[in-house]
Amino acid sequence: MIHKIYITLILFCLLIAATANAQDNYYRVYQFETPLLGHLGLNMWDTYIGSSNLDYGHFGKQVSRDKLLAHAFEAEFGVTDHFSLSVYSDFEAPDASVMHFSEARLEGIYRFGERFDHFINFALYGEYYFPDDRYSKSNEAEFRLIMDKDIEDFRLVLNPTLSKYVNGDESKELQPGVSGGVYYRRLFFIQPGVEAYSNFYDHSISLFPTVDFRFGPHITWNLGAGFGLNSNSDKLSFKSILQFDLPVIRPSKLLR
Repeated sequence: MIHKIYITLILFCLLIAATANAQDNYYRVYQFETPLLGHLGLNMWDTYIGSSNLDYGHFGKQVSRDKLLAHAFEAEFGVTDHFSLSVYSDFEAPDASVMHFSEARLEGIYRFGERFDHFINFALYGEYYFPDDRYSKSNEAEFRLIMDKDIEDFRLVLNPTLSKYVNGDESKELQPGVSGGVYYRRLFFIQPGVEAYSNFYDHSISLFPTVDFRFGPHITWNLGAGFGLNSNSDKLSFKSILQFDLPVIRPSKLLR
């Protein structure tokens, strides 16, 4: 069994190394699980770009990504045990200055069956962006396939991704990519891992050592430090995702 883990890890690393990533403000490798029926997830996302030579479009201006602070609020609801919907509000502060609302997002995830029903667990993810008109006039659609597999104490996760701007001034080319992670899950309360984010379009790639802290069954805090592996990447970035899972509605009431 150990040699199978080594082979899988090697294949995973080769796949990640063969691709490249568009710079993003939020970093997460999505795993198979979704909130249960009637559960509400309240999540806070924060990213700080500690060092970068890159710039990006911000309310009609090109500004530096260096010292960029990005914050998002997410509300996620389990519509069924296998389907969830999320809404996001995103905010940005270039150079850690005044925070401004930039866009809203709508996300849906559907997972197939239960963990261990299949050799590889599968879920489908779709997201649509609604930017503030002053921030951007281009709406973006994103789709990803969520795949994960538990092998002894390790969990391997892969998210092939395809995104496209559907209107506005941005390029309408398809932007394929992939992100993935390997996590050590022997302990419940602390789980280290490593994640990589990459895409064929903008030719950048970042590697994040991460750790998940679990404060009981309903609170998880994901922390990571990202290192750009080429000149098209932010040199140093930090991420935090604080997640609260609240069983707000009993399934028996939803089914009446």
